[in-house]
Order: sequence, then structure tokens, then C-alpha cells
Amino acid sequence: MKHSNDTFIYRELYNNLKEDILSFKYDSNEKLPSKREMAQNLNVSVNSVKTAYEQLLEEGYIYTQERKGYFIEPLEKLIVEPQVTNTVTTSTHQQEQQYRYSFSHMSTDITQFPVDTWTKLMKQVFKHYSHRLSAIPDLKGPIELRQAIAKLVSYKRGIQCNAQQIVIASGTNVLLKQIMDVMDDDSKIAVENPGYFRFRDILQKTKRTTLPINLDDKGISMSAIKSGKPDLVIVTPSHQFPMGTIMPVSRRIDLLNWLTKTNGYVIEDDYDSEFKYNTDNIPSLYSFDKSDRVIYLGTFSKTLMPGLRLSYMVLPTSLVTEFEHINNNVIPDFSMINALTLYLMIKDGHYERYIKKMSHFYAAKRAKLIEQLKETFQHLIKIHDTNAGLHFIVEVKTDYSYDDIEARAVSHEIELYTINRFTVEPVHDQSAFKTLIIGFSQLKIEVIPEAVNILRKVLID
Repeated sequence: MKHSNDTFIYRELYNNLKEDILSFKYDSNEKLPSKREMAQNLNVSVNSVKTAYEQLLEEGYIYTQERKGYFIEPLEKLIVEPQVTNTVTTSTHQQEQQYRYSFSHMSTDITQFPVDTWTKLMKQVFKHYSHRLSAIPDLKGPIELRQAIAKLVSYKRGIQCNAQQIVIASGTNVLLKQIMDVMDDDSKIAVENPGYFRFRDILQKTKRTTLPINLDDKGISMSAIKSGKPDLVIVTPSHQFPMGTIMPVSRRIDLLNWLTKTNGYVIEDDYDSEFKYNTDNIPSLYSFDKSDRVIYLGTFSKTLMPGLRLSYMVLPTSLVTEFEHINNNVIPDFSMINALTLYLMIKDGHYERYIKKMSHFYAAKRAKLIEQLKETFQHLIKIHDTNAGLHFIVEVKTDYSYDDIEARAVSHEIELYTINRFTVEPVHDQSAFKTLIIGFSQLKIEVIPEAVNILRKVLID
């Protein structure tokens, strides 16, 4: 046996014996040399042989008979399909694209994030809540955070609820899957079109019937809902995603009345309501509900950062018991240390101060971007400005198709999304004006002029 300075002798012996066994150089049930005999033959210590034999025994390559020694375990030859390859190919969409400038609606700016404060609070969690970190979390999340969220949504969104109605998870996608577990298998679900495509994908995988409902100037079409007769409706009333429409009170009342009459439910995805410019926050749909019909989804992805992976929902009281029963044995997937750190951040007032700071920060970016777009594109652009959220809609007059725009954006190292990302069917109209979703959170205010000039090259030049 070849000795190596890099590998323990027993490991070499183990590997050699394993290879010989798998190559069928030994017969089934053949007796191996004794430990002492093997050690003498190889000029190694008995302990090295003993350790190698014990590892082979542990993995099932050999077996022992009392006072007789070690024997080869009978093995079948492993069947290998000839067409199977071990080569892993990486599709292009999985490779991370590097962008010079991003007009993405999905990101947040974390340059202002209070890292020192977060780190300090996390240390407090380790000091005071270590017993909670070493145990399986409560199904619905730590009660402290749920109580803090109940207070937060009460004065921010007009939602009157208790901590028992709140569920914490690692994202709204996870929460939607949990809601589906509570709904009947034959439920028919209405979604906004255009709308959040990841929700549509989740619903399709659950084999539920999905009804894409077009929008009008007040949001999701009530006439289409009434004709489709869904059991559940998913809406973004405070800032429709992606079109930005704010659902007026008249449409909200109409939707809630219809749900009450049909015993249906609505999921209110309130994904970025914290950022409202020039006016007060829009009341939540949940705050209008008097019939226990609204399931409210909120997230900290927009206010803090997507990588935190903390979202929550407020269940109607009528669904709490059933939710707890169905998910009784589920282990939550969120980070307990992040959840408790967030609780301290809210409790100590750091969260509210950060939101106020970021509202002013984003408002300045947004104003600068709109000003630059108007100056650069002039009559070639229509800006649909709803004074809310981290994105807005523009229509740009261009000779390029949506496919052309998306390809040209990549070639110019610009992250840019068209309306086609959010519609059920791609838009192929020949209209001179193309609809784009313009996010601004990732843009540094000083580079906005240059970023908009490159955007013009993508769309016009």
C-alpha cells in the first residue's frame, strides 16, 4: 500500500478495500484477513486496520461473525443507465446577470440600513432569548413579534386584530401556499391581470382553477369577478401591482359586499403600502371589512430588505382554528433570530424611524427620476404617477417591440421590465407606446441622469 503524508493510513486502506469490494475483486461472504494479519502484510499498525474495518462495517460493505472475523457483504452490481450523464448544464436564466443600472421594481436600497443597530439588537437576542433560539419556533411565529405587528398595523393600516390572527413566514409566497391548504381543493381563484406572476405560478401548481381578471380605471373589474364567480380573489388595492392604481372606496365596498353575499374571501397583498408620497397612507381593505372576509398579507421585504425573508398575514378569525389544525405539525421556515431582532427593532422605535428616513430618501430619488425622464424623453413619454411605492408605470413611444426592448436592455446592461412580465399572455399589440415598469430604489441619485440617457438609447436611439 502506498503511504501518503496527506492522508491517514487507515483512510487509504478503507478507500482501497471499498474500491476492491465495489469492483467485485472479493466474492460475497469471503473472509477478510484478520486485523493483525492485514497489518503485517501492509506493514501498518493494527489500529489503522481496525479503524478502516470499522468504517467499512459501519457503511455496510462488510459484516462480522463472532469469533470468526470480517466477511464481505453480498452486493448487487449497481445498474447504470447508458444515457445518463453526470454533466450538469446551467441554463442562461439561472446565471446572474450583471447590470450597470437597475430599474427593477423588486429591490430595495440597503445603503441606509442601520447595520450597527441591527447587530446590537441581534446580540441582545442571543443574550436574552437564547432558550428560544435552541427550540422549534411557534407555528405562527414568536408571540412578541406578532403582538408588535398587531400594534403596527393598527395605527398604520387601520387593522384591528389580535396576535392569534397573525402568522409569520419567510415570504408571501409561503403564506399563499398555507392559505391554499385551508381552501377547498376545487376553489376557483381570481387574480389581477396584469399582476404578480409568482402568485399565478403557485396557484397553477396547486391545480386550482385560476381566473385572470383584467383591470379598469378603479382596479380589478367587478363585472368580470361577478361573472366568473370565484371563491377567492387576490388583489393589491393600495397600489395595484404593477399598474399602480389605487382602488377607490366605492370599488372596495362593492368587492366586500359581493364577498359577503357569496361567502367568498379576498387576499389583500399590501406589498409596499409603507411608502406614500405627498399624501397620507391609503387605508387597507381589511379596515373596511366587517364580515371577516379579508386575509391580509404584509411584508418587510420592501421596508427593510428582501434578504431578511420575513412576511406576515392577518387571518380572519373564522380561519384561525382551521389554519392551526391543518398546520399543526409544520415546522416554520423563518429565521427565529431575525424575527426576534425585528421585534426589538419595532419595540424600541428603530423601525418607525427608519421608515420615515427611507420615505424621504425614496421620495427624493423618485422626484429626481421623474424630472429626468420628462426632460430626456419629453413628448415621447407618459408617466403614470400614483405617489406610492417603489415603482411607477411609464408609456414610451418607440419603434421597438417588447421583445426588442428586453433584449436591448440586456445588451446595454440595464435591468428593465416591460408589462409582458406580468400579463397572463404576452402583449403583441402594434401600439407606438410601450408600457414599462420603472423602479428606482436601486438607483443612486447622482447617476440618474446617466441611467436615463442609457434608457433612451435602449428605447429610442
